[in-house]
Amino acid sequence: MQTLPVAEPNVKAFRALLYERPGVLGKLADGRIYFFDDDGSVVDFEPEMAVFTTVLGQAALADTARLLDALHGGAAAIACTRQMEVQ
Repeated sequence: MQTLPVAEPNVKAFRALLYERPGVLGKLADGRIYFFDDDGSVVDFEPEMAVFTTVLGQAALADTARLLDALHGGAAAIACTRQMEVQ
């Protein structure tokens, strides 16, 4: 019988606001949840902080959308130049 290799679990990361500060909320392989602030600081997430946290979406999807918006002139430029067709 052959032993199958077991991969490390994937780290899930979500864009979030903690006390109105933007960053990424992630659960690492050690089971702890950390908040990676956009200014570079790392906060050990405690259950009491959940009340002051807003989860916005998966980090990969949110960052991809943000980069594509920036590439096309920003969210305001996209909204103002959108074709307004009446059907």
